[in-house]
Amino acid sequence: MTWTRSGARGLLWRWWLPLSLTLGALGGLAYAMVKEAVYAADAYVVVVAAGDPARAADFAAAYARVSVQPGLLLTDAAERRSLTVAASPDAPLVRLTSTAATGQLAADRANRAATALIAYANTHSADTHVRLASFAEASSPALPSAPVPLISVAVGACGAALVGGLARLAAPRARPQASREPAPVLVGAEA
Repeated sequence: MTWTRSGARGLLWRWWLPLSLTLGALGGLAYAMVKEAVYAADAYVVVVAAGDPARAADFAAAYARVSVQPGLLLTDAAERRSLTVAASPDAPLVRLTSTAATGQLAADRANRAATALIAYANTHSADTHVRLASFAEASSPALPSAPVPLISVAVGACGAALVGGLARLAAPRARPQASREPAPVLVGAEA
């Protein structure tokens, strides 16, 4: 069998979905293998207010917002960029998440930021009437948080299927030219 351009186009037209899924999955797997692993570690700080839990939750949200300001907790720009701070909406907890190339470095950064936040808040406890305490220290994660190979493969496959489907919809469909015989003309009682 000789391959012609129209034969290859017809094969691609029929098998576009399995081909695009396979190519996308291979691309996602290659991305997961090449991309440098990123580890994330979480440290938790609790806000303690004497007798008023709503006040403690409000201060947790306030400390979460101000702690990402440059120079407040961390002076190193790389550590500051890798730090994410969030407050729990229903509890007086502040979560400090740090990312790094190794799990131990991520845990060390999160613990340093938590210690700095506790020290900063407790120096102002006479004015705010709340104090902070360590709730849970960050530990070194065993597995990286990104990239996750299964998710990378799934995203690659779905993305390639989407692009392949859009290309198939946009491409003009070649219709085979069949020789047509004129329809018979009906006469008489059958007409």
